[in-house]
Amino acid sequence: MVRSGWSRRRFLRDAALTSAVLAQKPSGKAWGEVGPAQPGGHCIFFEQPAAAWPDAIPVGNGRLGAVVFGGTAKERLQLNEETIWIGEKRNRNNPQAGRTPEVRALLMAGKVHEAETLAAQVMMGIPDRLPCYQTLGDLWLEFENVPEQVSNYRFELDLDRAIAATRFTVGGVQWSREVFSSAPRNVLVARLESSQPMTLTIRLDRPAHSETNAVGNDRLVMTGAARPVKPTTDPATQERQVGVAFRAELKALAEGGSVHPVAGGLRIESARAVTVLLTAATDFREGNAAGMASACARNLRAAASLSYSRLRAEHVADYQRYAHRVDVQLLEGPDPLASMPTDKRMQRVKDGREDTGLIETYFRYGRYMLISSSRPGTLPANLQGIWNESLDPPWGSKFTVNINAEMNYWIAEPGNLPDLHPQLFDLLDSTRTLGAQTAKKYYNARGFVVHHNTDLWGDSIPVDHVQAGIWPMGAAWMSLHLWEHYAFGGDRQFLRNRAYPRLKEIAEFYLDYLVPAPDGSLLSGPSQSPENKYKLPDGSTASLCMSPAMDTEIIRAVFNRVARASELLGVDEELRAQVNAASRRLQPFRISRVTGGGIQEWNEDYEETEPGHRHISHLFALYPDNQITLRGTPELAKAARISLDRRLKYGSGSTGWSRAWIINCMARLEDGEAAYQNMLELLRLCTRKNLFDVCGLKERSPFQIDGNLGGAAALTEMLLQSQDGVVRLLPALPKAWPTGSFRGLRARGGLQVDCSWNNGKATSATLRATLDGHCTVAAPAGQRIAGIIRAGREVTAGAGKDEAHLAVQSGAEYTITFA
Repeated sequence: MVRSGWSRRRFLRDAALTSAVLAQKPSGKAWGEVGPAQPGGHCIFFEQPAAAWPDAIPVGNGRLGAVVFGGTAKERLQLNEETIWIGEKRNRNNPQAGRTPEVRALLMAGKVHEAETLAAQVMMGIPDRLPCYQTLGDLWLEFENVPEQVSNYRFELDLDRAIAATRFTVGGVQWSREVFSSAPRNVLVARLESSQPMTLTIRLDRPAHSETNAVGNDRLVMTGAARPVKPTTDPATQERQVGVAFRAELKALAEGGSVHPVAGGLRIESARAVTVLLTAATDFREGNAAGMASACARNLRAAASLSYSRLRAEHVADYQRYAHRVDVQLLEGPDPLASMPTDKRMQRVKDGREDTGLIETYFRYGRYMLISSSRPGTLPANLQGIWNESLDPPWGSKFTVNINAEMNYWIAEPGNLPDLHPQLFDLLDSTRTLGAQTAKKYYNARGFVVHHNTDLWGDSIPVDHVQAGIWPMGAAWMSLHLWEHYAFGGDRQFLRNRAYPRLKEIAEFYLDYLVPAPDGSLLSGPSQSPENKYKLPDGSTASLCMSPAMDTEIIRAVFNRVARASELLGVDEELRAQVNAASRRLQPFRISRVTGGGIQEWNEDYEETEPGHRHISHLFALYPDNQITLRGTPELAKAARISLDRRLKYGSGSTGWSRAWIINCMARLEDGEAAYQNMLELLRLCTRKNLFDVCGLKERSPFQIDGNLGGAAALTEMLLQSQDGVVRLLPALPKAWPTGSFRGLRARGGLQVDCSWNNGKATSATLRATLDGHCTVAAPAGQRIAGIIRAGREVTAGAGKDEAHLAVQSGAEYTITFA
């Protein structure tokens, strides 16, 4: 099985951290005791089981995930392993890709419809749809003498411990169940307890292409392979019937009673408690059937050697080393609605009420989801993180890189999860081989390119259809995350060895890809403003164009970072001169007359087909980049606001990720009230009652993780910014959060920041430097810096002013007070 650049060594590189967790002492809780409920703690909870998959609770360790339903008589744990994808690594480049310059020539001649027709023939990949991610299957727990109707029912996800729990009473018998996914042991753990002996059957199955057998008295083994749902007959244009092979293995450990195999499962009788361990492996990771069997046996053997309390304590410690780096408090005192179930709180918000405590929980839940779906050595979070119940999920549950995959990682740096960011860099690396082939065959260019989607196999070609697929900016956008990782952490070796080489390759691609316009400027194309259309003078619509605003903004950002990195590292002076010269010839920002003064989205001032389009691609320069700023480019900032208001007027923000992007942009414009109102709309319109983000406004709209993670990033952006070389405290604080604090958020320049505020005014802030350097700190609007103390001694710089310029030293802590 080809591994497309994802190595077993990379998968295991977290071993040192795991060893540190294993060295911690267990909590001392005895075997046979699950943890207590946490009323009022950091959790989401419900008073009934999930009626359907989108209402259930996710757990995960980055590689192995489950969605827990909280059933009483029959519990379902829907399972995922991150590498179960259909397809294979293959050449998907269109044999006529060399005719791409003809498409460009037609566009430059104004023959747009002819260009789109030709592009559909010569540019779209073959096959024109990428392989998809599939479910591993389902674990079923079927209990005897447990009715559907019970009392004292509580179904919760503990965000402090990453444990899903179900508790209820039946006829005086108390039941407790816990589920978590252990990263240190690579196992899913389900703990089942009752105050009277229990009898149950355990089954393991999958919708298709699998077989389950009992092995010995206490194990189940399910083997199979991912396969396309619909068989195909034309291997030249469709997927072959191939995919990743897998093995899932389960072991049941019963205390008291007996365990024995039955048809299709295991039967446990008269047990006081049961611990179910499940692990999975694929030939993508392990190479072949023998490797999968060995990995499963190793994982189960190690996990089964530990008591449940040790497994649990180990898991909690591992999770908390990520989760507890940051704390955000938006309420003064305890949450007054803490005893209200989450679905009822969500309904209150959807009915027009406000709930600051729920927003605080939403932020914690976002960080929980990234920690649970993206760990060192795993794949990055896909459209659904790692949670997908389908064999043919919406949009293939792929890596969509025209906004979604990047949004998943906006929280990583400011949210103090930088060690979860390299998974996205690994994805970028995995596209280099095929991306270099596509760059050469389509554009006769050096470097490498990725269009709007990629997958497990590192595919790079245009897919789906012309309106979405022909957009050669995916690798470039991902590469800018490498710079962000450096900008926040300041690791010069990372810049030299990993970030700069990728940015350089992508800059070389664009130096070859750009073509001169008659006026001497440089144009990109064929391309588009992602998934959007414009109107031509004759009233017809089109997607393809030359130099849409987003293309120019991304290319300018890449050239800027390459030039800065080259200068910092003292290398490639000639390349630096080339990208600087090319950058000066890129299309300038333009103000649109058609949209009433907004940022012009296309190179021509076309009328919009859909003024409320979900993408706000032309505002990339405002967020996530910083080419447009309030103070540096005030006229462009004003135009960006006009664009945002126009989009919202016509219905933009209709998906969770779209609304999250809008909140981040409003925060960049330092409009806390607009950011807050859009945060409420994110909850009201695009969030299910279990806090799952949805991609649409309909009840049946599919779950996507990007809105959850983008929404969490937006909250950090409201509280702390550092994009323009200045650390800005509380830049977009709304009136709804008059008193609060945050701890552990990160700013560019190697800074960790704490801040407290009262009555809408900052009272104190602490900066902890991890690098030597210089830092400018701006007081919140309307305030001044009263004093700065380091190691008990006052620092005079900035006192009485609205900004302070500090020379910071690594390891030092600076406490700032405000007037």
